[in-house]
Amino acid sequence: MQIEHIILAAMWIFGFLGFIMFIPRKNMRHGLLAYLMFQAIIWLCDMPAFEFGLLSAPIREFPKATDLAITINYFFYPVLFSIYYVRKRGNGSMWPRVSYLLIWVSAVTLYDVIIEAYTDLLEYGSLRWYGMWMYIAFLFFISEVCCNWFYKDKAVFQAERRETS
Repeated sequence: MQIEHIILAAMWIFGFLGFIMFIPRKNMRHGLLAYLMFQAIIWLCDMPAFEFGLLSAPIREFPKATDLAITINYFFYPVLFSIYYVRKRGNGSMWPRVSYLLIWVSAVTLYDVIIEAYTDLLEYGSLRWYGMWMYIAFLFFISEVCCNWFYKDKAVFQAERRETS
């Protein structure tokens, strides 16, 4: 068994365990929305990135079906974003929120660079580590904005629920 398959299996195991352990039961709904939102946005961004050679995945789960890295982009990174989104502090000033985002983005980018350097799971085409950092920061920021927009006015959702019951 290749090391790449072991890493993919570890991503699935740690992803499930991380989702269960680091997202409180009361925030599971927020975590699932963040997971699905990140999946949708990364799908829209990864299709052109893989098509135009910015990224490639030599070893992937479905080599005849798609050129995309399914486990990394559609399971593991969305799980990391959902943990980030549920654990973030929304009431603080701007500097702690920005530094929290930058720490998460840097950690995910470091993991991505290590995966790219030592395995065949990812290869950067014309993209470098700082381009990947900006790409991941963009994905995290846009996903967070969309999730915040969805939850912005709780009174509207509660009023609709009262009218229907």
